[in-house]
Amino acid sequence: MNFFCKIFFVLIPFFTFAQIEYGFKTGINLNNSSDITIIKQDFDTSFTKDDFQGYFIGGFISLEGAVFNLRSELQYNKIKNSNNLTQNKIELPVTLGYKILPFLSAFIGPSFQYILDEKSNTLNLAKIENNSTMGLTLGTRLHISKIELDLRYERGLNPMETKIINQNNLNIAKIDTRASVFSIGISYKINSN
Repeated sequence: MNFFCKIFFVLIPFFTFAQIEYGFKTGINLNNSSDITIIKQDFDTSFTKDDFQGYFIGGFISLEGAVFNLRSELQYNKIKNSNNLTQNKIELPVTLGYKILPFLSAFIGPSFQYILDEKSNTLNLAKIENNSTMGLTLGTRLHISKIELDLRYERGLNPMETKIINQNNLNIAKIDTRASVFSIGISYKINSN
């Protein structure tokens, strides 16, 4: 009980002087490599392990304190590689930020993801068994008036596999589709001073 009282009194100044900011964000995903595990010999090994590229778009709300901030984002994310493997998902990162300088902050936190679908024009994919996953996000943010530039890395924590099946619905290979993404984003704060 004493511990919770101390935490409460430490956080009072943070929430007393905090202000709420919200806005829009968008950006690009730079890569996401997936490991392929071959299960059956009839798998076409010409399938290559290529990087994914894509984009994200969404919004954010942030509780800004003097030194710390708590930021929640909701974004639509689409990634695709040269083998025409695409993945559409909704992400909800929640990060705790620390202002290193007045114009620069670092952040870390969990990212909750819900995979809407996975498709391929060249591979026969099995239905996704578990659509939700969790990852860890960390990065830096540059603040320039109402505009913010993000550089972040996200790594999936839960195992996520996409199974490749043949015409007889037999599992012949699997792709590790856990996120391992570097992304660059830009945010616009609607209500910032």
